[in-house]
Amino acid sequence: MRIRRAQQARRLYRNAAGDDRATSADAARFRYLDALDDADDGRAISEIARAIDVDRPRASRLTRELLDAGLIERESRPGDSRYARIRLTARGREVVNEVRATRTAAVAHALAEFTEQEARTFAELLERFVAAWPARDAEGE
Repeated sequence: MRIRRAQQARRLYRNAAGDDRATSADAARFRYLDALDDADDGRAISEIARAIDVDRPRASRLTRELLDAGLIERESRPGDSRYARIRLTARGREVVNEVRATRTAAVAHALAEFTEQEARTFAELLERFVAAWPARDAEGE
């Protein structure tokens, strides 16, 4: 059985949004916003593309969509409009925080019936599983 990160991201996004109609595009948009959350000075589109595992043209399309939605802002380098840094807007940061809060609540709900020892064991096993999961580059994709 192969677990697909994108499928999980879509499911989490749908649950977080409270919307069963959310699409893979919604999950990609959230991954994009999430990739900017820890980048106070912003990131180049190519950096974002690598961080969310999409090609440059897809990252550019997502950039346009998120700019239009007012969730990100673009700042061009003086003298070189081809190079831009992308940052979250206040609304973009709110969206990231809302989705994370919903995810945290969902995890807490899922673990509510676990004993403290079961939760600790689950966390340890999950950490081992994630550490052993092959990176995309290692898979040759």
